[in-house]
Amino acid sequence: MQPPMTFEICHALTQLTRQLLEAGEQSIETHVLAKGQVYRVALSLEPVPTAELPDVIQRYR
Repeated sequence: MQPPMTFEICHALTQLTRQLLEAGEQSIETHVLAKGQVYRVALSLEPVPTAELPDVIQRYR
């Protein structure tokens, strides 16, 4: 199991998701510079089916 993300990371990802959806995008690929290193970033948004929501919620308990 992956370690939990910080609130700050979750908040930043939520903001990014909202911006992508408002722009009509569901995926993005780009490069970013952080701490002197260039990183390739790929993000894909996939809606969670309603039937799977209980399982998703359970992961965060």
